[in-house]
Amino acid sequence: MKLLFLASAGGAAMRRSLRWAIEGAAPAYELRMLAPDAETKALRDCGVPTESWRPAGLFNVLRSINVLRRAVERFEPDAIHAFGWTAGAVALGALPTRFARRTLVTLQDPIRKNEMPKTFVEKRLPELFARGWAVHCAYETLRRVLVDALGVPSAKARVVPYAVGSADPGALPRPAGRPGPIVGYAGRLESDRAWEIAIDAAARVAKALPQARLAMGRSGPVAGLVRAHARSAGIAERTAFLDDVSMAELFAGIDMLVVPGSFDGLPYALVEALVAGVPLIGADAGGIADTLAPYAGWLVPDDARGFGAGIEEAWSGIDAAWEAAQAQRVLAAAAFSPQTLRAELLDAYARMADEPVATAVESLTG
Repeated sequence: MKLLFLASAGGAAMRRSLRWAIEGAAPAYELRMLAPDAETKALRDCGVPTESWRPAGLFNVLRSINVLRRAVERFEPDAIHAFGWTAGAVALGALPTRFARRTLVTLQDPIRKNEMPKTFVEKRLPELFARGWAVHCAYETLRRVLVDALGVPSAKARVVPYAVGSADPGALPRPAGRPGPIVGYAGRLESDRAWEIAIDAAARVAKALPQARLAMGRSGPVAGLVRAHARSAGIAERTAFLDDVSMAELFAGIDMLVVPGSFDGLPYALVEALVAGVPLIGADAGGIADTLAPYAGWLVPDDARGFGAGIEEAWSGIDAAWEAAQAQRVLAAAAFSPQTLRAELLDAYARMADEPVATAVESLTG
């Protein structure tokens, strides 16, 4: 059995999901992958033969179509798994029906600004998704967009969550009597300004809670701007910039994690915190609300006032918040386990491979 992976340019969450898929399929399938250079480098140790492609921008899309068609012509996969909107659109638009109907698309984020033209999304994208086998979405709001706005049949769109770590996480104790609150933030420091909400919320809290501190657990391209904003908000001395510590290190040193909604996606750190049993305060929107709602935590308006109020409420009963978060961690670990994801994907691959070949003879260029 042969399985071809296709990847759009993406972040750490997509690479983790792709890695889980590769590791789950490797014992049963002969694998090949087309991926942008950054993903190729990050996944090099998976041992999958990989060819570079760049399915973004008009020239690169045309080039990628040729790369894809050559790869399919040589490899003749039994199933195809495309990660990301662009990889899915290129595959479903370029491949003949007999391969499109064996293509699974995994989506973890909404379409980002300027990722695709509006007219393409509204008119062409629904036609493309109709050609595919199914779409896996990381959370319910994204699935509803596919069904309600893009006309994807409900039976073809499924929620398949991220996979995180071990299915049996150990307890993460919070030292009794530790001063605080120590508020953690784990989003990459980019231009989406979610970090600005975290800093402004911490500044609001500091007025009432003089021992409040903020731990920024990630770096990024606008780290200098973030530091400047902490200074202007008057909490530079209360803010620790930890520059890409592990999640385990960050979680062990904080009282709660704040997850502003920079856009309607699902930050991977929120799922990691659920599995670790860390109290969470998340934006009441999109993938964050979908994922956090069934668990203990606070959903708040996505602004500094809302997060500030959430921090103060969580701190007022911090011991109870930790007990509730720790009590649910095994349940969360089972819901977001690699074993669950792998079983889901292996079943999908097997059923895709069983799709009957189209009766009409098709060429890759026709």
